Amino acid sequence: MQPAQPVIPNAADDPFGAMNAMAAVGTVQRAPEIVIVNDGKPVENVGHKSTGATIARLAIPAAIALILGIAIGKIGESASSYNSGLSDAKAILGDKTTPSTVASLKQTLSQIDTLLDDAKKNQFRYSAKLDAELEKLVQKLDVKQEVVFRAKQNALDADVSSQILTFYSGIAEVKSMVDTHLKSAKADALAFKKAKDKQDEASLKEGENAPLAGSNNPLRYGVMLQAPTEQDKVEFGAKIVEIGGVYCGAGGSPTTKCNEGEAPSAFAYRAEPGATWTKGDLAQGGTDSVPTKKVVQLLPGGVRDSLIKGSEGVASEVYYQRRLRTLYERICKRDNSDKCQSNTLLDVGNKLESRLQAESSKGTRFSFFM
Repeated sequence: MQPAQPVIPNAADDPFGAMNAMAAVGTVQRAPEIVIVNDGKPVENVGHKSTGATIARLAIPAAIALILGIAIGKIGESASSYNSGLSDAKAILGDKTTPSTVASLKQTLSQIDTLLDDAKKNQFRYSAKLDAELEKLVQKLDVKQEVVFRAKQNALDADVSSQILTFYSGIAEVKSMVDTHLKSAKADALAFKKAKDKQDEASLKEGENAPLAGSNNPLRYGVMLQAPTEQDKVEFGAKIVEIGGVYCGAGGSPTTKCNEGEAPSAFAYRAEPGATWTKGDLAQGGTDSVPTKKVVQLLPGGVRDSLIKGSEGVASEVYYQRRLRTLYERICKRDNSDKCQSNTLLDVGNKLESRLQAESSKGTRFSFFM
């Protein structure tokens, strides 16, 4: 049963009594009922289950977010590395006006190759003009490391990185070869000058013998064959002789040239320096045998040149030609179609340039790291 409620006086008649009665009613509440249920589990498990569920509700979304973050990060990092590779490809390729780039170095190699190809037509003989041009161009082969190797090579394709290293190693090799050649050529300059002076001294001049001076072999030295006869008991063999002027008609003295339209009847020669000139014939035919007492001109050859120029001058020129030939073959030894052979430096440069152009023309990928 519900307990009897107190009577509340009329507020108009007894306001303070009404207030006290109402306050008393407000404090009278029903006691809470406690229902005990036995589920067979220890009391402490209830709190544990509640905490584990809460942790699970928090941890699972966090783990999913972490996995997604790692995946997105990997994708972003891969895209960033890919974009870096494109940027590096463009930087290494460069243009012809940017030093140390593939385009600039390949242009310099082509210029050196043009010089050497022209020198090849002259058998790579000594040329001060050629050396001066090489000295200007070799300065452009000075590679600045920070321009090339600041690039993230690991961001590029492995094959492209290998081609880059091969090309720049070849550039360093060629630069070293040119530097060595120029140093050796300068050291040999005196030997070349001495050899040239001796060569000029051994050549006939217009004022000495006009017909031979204008020929392809204007040397003042030749060979005279001799053989013993019943009248002349000389030794069998050949003598190196000096060739002098020419005899015209029945004239008894040698002169520099005959009248226009007149061929020389004989040539002057002597076997001893300062001796009197002797009248003799110059063998100019192509017969199988050469008569005695005929002067035969000396054909070009290394031994002949060493006798005339001196061994030092000849050796210097041989090494000079060998250095230029080796350099020519390293840069661009041509095949039958006049193209650079495979694995020559210009061939490697052409392939690398094409590959870098293809790589740098690719589009970039979206990345959070851009």
